[in-house]
Amino acid sequence: MHRTSFSKPVSLVALSLCMVGSSFTGSPTLVKAEQDKSATLLLPDDFDLSSNEDVSIIVELEELPQKVALAVAEEEGTSLSEEDAQQAVDESQEIFMNELNESVNPTSRSANPFTIEHTYTTIFNGVALTLPANKIAELAEYDEVKAIYNDEIVELIKPIEEKSVDEPIEALMADSIPYLGVNDLHIDGFTGEGIKIGVLDTGVDYNHPDLKSVYKGGYDFVDNDDDPMEATYEDWQASGLPEFNANGSSYYTSHGTHVAGTTNGTGENDSEYAVTGVAPDADLYAYRVLGPYGSGATSGVIAGIEQSVVDGMDVINLSLGSATNNPIAPTGIATNNAVLAGVTVVTSAGNSGRSGLYTIGAPGSAALPISVGASNVPLTIPEFSSSYSLGEEQLNGDLRLIAESYETNLEEFTDESFELVDVGLARVQDFADKEMDGKIAYSVRGELAFVDKIANAKASGAAGIIIYNNLPGTGHNPVYVGASRAYIPSFSLTYEQGKAIADLLQEGSTITFGDLSGTVTTGDLLADFSSRGPVNYTAAIKPEVVAPGVDVLSAVPSYIAGPEYIGDYEFSYRRSSGTSMASPHVAGIAALMLQADASLTPAEIKTKLMNTADRMSADYNVFEVGAGRVNPVAAIESTMMFQSTMDGLHVEDSLLTLVPDKTGAVSFGPVSTQPGNIRERHSLRITNSGPEAKSFSVNVSFEAVNGTLPAAASGMVLQTNSSITVPAGQTITNNAFLVSPKTTTQGLYGGYIIYTNKADQSEVYRVPFGTYVSQEAIADLPIGSPVIASNPAS
Repeated sequence: MHRTSFSKPVSLVALSLCMVGSSFTGSPTLVKAEQDKSATLLLPDDFDLSSNEDVSIIVELEELPQKVALAVAEEEGTSLSEEDAQQAVDESQEIFMNELNESVNPTSRSANPFTIEHTYTTIFNGVALTLPANKIAELAEYDEVKAIYNDEIVELIKPIEEKSVDEPIEALMADSIPYLGVNDLHIDGFTGEGIKIGVLDTGVDYNHPDLKSVYKGGYDFVDNDDDPMEATYEDWQASGLPEFNANGSSYYTSHGTHVAGTTNGTGENDSEYAVTGVAPDADLYAYRVLGPYGSGATSGVIAGIEQSVVDGMDVINLSLGSATNNPIAPTGIATNNAVLAGVTVVTSAGNSGRSGLYTIGAPGSAALPISVGASNVPLTIPEFSSSYSLGEEQLNGDLRLIAESYETNLEEFTDESFELVDVGLARVQDFADKEMDGKIAYSVRGELAFVDKIANAKASGAAGIIIYNNLPGTGHNPVYVGASRAYIPSFSLTYEQGKAIADLLQEGSTITFGDLSGTVTTGDLLADFSSRGPVNYTAAIKPEVVAPGVDVLSAVPSYIAGPEYIGDYEFSYRRSSGTSMASPHVAGIAALMLQADASLTPAEIKTKLMNTADRMSADYNVFEVGAGRVNPVAAIESTMMFQSTMDGLHVEDSLLTLVPDKTGAVSFGPVSTQPGNIRERHSLRITNSGPEAKSFSVNVSFEAVNGTLPAAASGMVLQTNSSITVPAGQTITNNAFLVSPKTTTQGLYGGYIIYTNKADQSEVYRVPFGTYVSQEAIADLPIGSPVIASNPAS
């Protein structure tokens, strides 16, 4: 058999890197990881290996999967044919099945029956099977078995917020597409034509007019057929199961359609609401790996990844995962292998960012895919000047829109006067015995959500509502909830203006609306829900980039507008927020980049996206936003590439190995002060594919913000050239040395190496760098030794 591995030693901080932060959750415990065993069990702490109850597991075999063996052979310069690579996999599968059949009689319950659910050979060599838990230890003794994993439940990365849409808009992804400049790329002919995008999700409503012409096929790994349709409203009615589960997820799904609308939407629907996605001419393939309620098995996700590679996808998107910050989860292994097979894999970072750093989830924590966080885009929010007649007093105020109704034209409010009625906190009881028809309700922030106050005012017959802030010195209420038929025009006042009016408000008081203008909100802010790095064990920088993921408008199945709209796609759109919405933007951009240059490798696509990313509007550390917000125009047009090769954890021969990750970041990983002063080196390969030489000034900026420590206080520096010149058509090497004394404070450090073109100051490239400094010893574990990890405290 052909056996190839990445032959580097694994360098880990002692105690399984628990020092990288106490916020890690869900890391697997390696059970019975004796040094002399051929297989290691990566199973949860509560996995009862003595039980005779059936369990679902994933078994990885020793031989490299076919596509990975070919990629590694090419990297090492050795000769290996597809036939020989496949034969080696087939032989390992045959040996395993022979051992399994010899020890297990599937026709007799007493003889340990088993059921094979999936067989993998292309990007993962192994099987998913069900058998009694008390037979797993025996299974681990088989010659061909490398590792055994729990077939855990995987869920879609559920949107943080979803809003119905019934407003006429342009045939664009209303905000994000023009903001990113993608519509300009469409005009230039970059539409994804000839590129295959695979969406691994809850399926796709391929009957949606915005997807019908580009949908080319796929597979359903939930129902095991070739019809990857979403779980529909009719499916729920026939199921006899609850409409919503305990997590509030509906039986019927729409997530995959929303993702596909972002990657591939054509805007062809005969509707005022039709939207065009990032790559409208790319071929769309759907792989349904998540079923009703948006959940599925890890084994199905791996099967979907494998099939997408077999089907020749150029790009795949996974807006799914678990909250486990683990670079060697089975889905992470599969996505790494898909990248090694030549597929650009894009994943969502996760929606756990409100818990802080270390919240990146699998497979977003895997080394080789592109992990994407979520940002917002600027919005223009209407404002009115206003004046108030309060008895004999006259006051002025600046009204900022909180919500609008599609049934009311805001411009009609200009120069109009309305009676103003004090409704306190705008609770239901606050409207009792008040005549509100055609009047404006006046309320204070607090106790109820804004949308509840608005709903109560609408129910009373009010023409609108003003809600003033209850916090002095903080300006307007920090919310804009958008537009809906469920709303009435709703406005914000500052505490100072609002309280002054409230103190004088009396029966018969009036408001007169003045001129209508607009204020532009700040864009390129990281969404608070967006999961952060670093990655457990490696302290790697994840996510690599961020993209619009707040209030993203995209397609959904017709039944999402209500059962009465089944088959009617006029209102089949929704605004959703989450990293699930950010990731498909990047998947679509990758398709545009491949159309522009078919020779780009997945590593080069990731690197170019990082090199050309824009700085965020506020200060964030590199473990929160990576290189910054993607700039697709620059990523396609740039002739420069700044690429390093870092070590990423991966699972191959002898369980754990290091896989070379060619990326646009410099990660020094975990380093220790125990041996003494720190001096670590990384090299950047800088390529100029343009026709002219370019010279750059080089600056280093540490970012001590949101959990990263001030480098200067510890005496840490990053030493590199102050300037470089890259000849046309050539590649140079630029070294970077991380130097710090043994007294360095333990914790995270990071920042950016900034390259500025001396001849054109607008051409700037920012390369993020980071490290974790520990006071514990570094343990060098040779290849062949399993890693014994314990669950860190949550």
